[in-house]
Amino acid sequence: MASTAPANLGRLRKETREWLATHTLEDIRGIAADLENAGEDVGELVDAINELETLVNEDGSRARSKPRAHA
Repeated sequence: MASTAPANLGRLRKETREWLATHTLEDIRGIAADLENAGEDVGELVDAINELETLVNEDGSRARSKPRAHA
């Protein structure tokens, strides 16, 4: 069976990291809305976005609530 993986995963991952570094969850929500308006089922995508947002917010809360170590 032929592999469906892209030929250059390293380049794809780099492009993905660069895209994520310059876009926000709101950008992704906009893409989801566009897809939904085009008739696509985006329920799982929206769930994943919400889960990611929760993780980001929890991680940020933990970082702010932890006392800083002094040197």
